[in-house]
Amino acid sequence: MTSVLEELLKEHQISDFSRKWVKEWVKDDDSIRAAYAVLKKIGLTDSKIATQAQLLGMHPDSIDRNYQYLSKLGLSDTKIVSQAQLLGMHPDTIKKNYQRLSKLGLSDSKIASQAHLLGREPDTIERNYQRLSKLGLSDSKIASQAQLLDRDPDKIERNYQRLSRLGLSDSKIASQAQLLGMHPDTIERNYQNHIGLLRENYKDRNSGRDILLQQAQLLGISSDTLEANMQWFADRNISYGDGLLLGTKPQTKRKKLAWILREIFDYRELNQEEKNQAIQSSYGLIRDNPQLLIYSINTLEKKRDQIRKKMAHSKRPL
Repeated sequence: MTSVLEELLKEHQISDFSRKWVKEWVKDDDSIRAAYAVLKKIGLTDSKIATQAQLLGMHPDSIDRNYQYLSKLGLSDTKIVSQAQLLGMHPDTIKKNYQRLSKLGLSDSKIASQAHLLGREPDTIERNYQRLSKLGLSDSKIASQAQLLDRDPDKIERNYQRLSRLGLSDSKIASQAQLLGMHPDTIERNYQNHIGLLRENYKDRNSGRDILLQQAQLLGISSDTLEANMQWFADRNISYGDGLLLGTKPQTKRKKLAWILREIFDYRELNQEEKNQAIQSSYGLIRDNPQLLIYSINTLEKKRDQIRKKMAHSKRPL
């Protein structure tokens, strides 16, 4: 049996597990060739088949049935190829996981984007769901952070305990559920580094703790990114307030500032002296209306006329 594997996959490395699986479950070379033909038709390269060579031990009809079902769920051929292990799952497992994820509120497109969940042990998904629910996460929140359903339950528990010890309430943890999927050491490292960067009283290293606990999402960004954000505001003499504005990357803020200059101050039509003045005026506009840096470009587009009307000396929120 293994000789036909060498023939089909040539120089590609095949795991001992796959060789043993094929040898144990396949009765003849024709079955291997038929399974190979189906996988190639789906779009798997020889190198991809080699990494999932146990699929060659399946009945071609089973592979095709799983492919058709995954396609029906909305998975593209590219996604199916990237998650080729799903082609080897029992159809009932895929269906059971799909139904559970749908019940949580995940749309077909969301399930397709998290397709690996379809191949997980249903008990693992259910156990993680129960744990997340117990922490206070609503079904809609779990659906928006569906990747947590695939995490090691022990890691979720350790992260929860660590975040609780830092002072985050259950409701705060639930609102920043993505933190539960991070490596516990990363959370600890970011906490220790961030409170030093955020401190308002330089004689008290822990004075930045309140900002960090209020804006817990900052635990999910690196210290380099946080420091670059703080420097961006300092260079422009703009306060970052309660820390909410520190959650986006400097390049994102630069894009929004460029939009403000172009669309609000007609920057391209100005001479050099006027451009310099427009830059300073844009900083003033942001100081008075910091939420402009929170809005998406699409939202800014919708509010363009409103922003232009209130641009001059406006202190009121937009």
